Amino acid sequence: MNSGEPASLAGLEQAAHLHALAERIHHAADDLPAPEPTHSLASISEEVEDQVRVIAGLFTVLAGEAAFHSRAARRHPGPADSLAHRKIGLMTRAADPLGWALAKLGEAVVQIGRLHEINAAPRTPERAQAIHTARAALDDRLASAHRHLTDAARNLHQDADLLIAPVPSPRRAPAPPTAGPHRPAALPAPPPISPTAPRARR
Repeated sequence: MNSGEPASLAGLEQAAHLHALAERIHHAADDLPAPEPTHSLASISEEVEDQVRVIAGLFTVLAGEAAFHSRAARRHPGPADSLAHRKIGLMTRAADPLGWALAKLGEAVVQIGRLHEINAAPRTPERAQAIHTARAALDDRLASAHRHLTDAARNLHQDADLLIAPVPSPRRAPAPPTAGPHRPAALPAPPPISPTAPRARR
């Protein structure tokens, strides 16, 4: 950090917390089943089940942090801890993309159920087309959930850096120039001109 005040120890700790949470979200995104046609429906179902639990747990962490901070502020009124308030504000931004990721996984579960239903039907050309359509919809929901999770992780990493950004020092007004050997001193202001009597007419 070249300018401004260095980040405080508390700021570094809060930023590390956000970075750790971002990494957990990033791992959850990586652990989602990839939209590969070779993956069996059984393996996709199990992986989706696991990641729904993980993401719901992360969502619970965000809600718990916000609630804990609110209780602490109510029980201990006094000067506001601006850093803690800022950290909670940045942290809870991840709730929106996490919520969207959970919603997309919910839609993926619907498609998984649909595929089970179709697979139980007799083999017909219509059944094959229905399987293809449902599988494409499932892959789309998984890709969308992955995108929301990676967005949440990336934004949290960026927000963590905001907590340790140096505070710009106030700029000082430039000092007035002083007289030197090569700079003449300022001349005194001329005296005011007093009014004179009107001229006599010739």
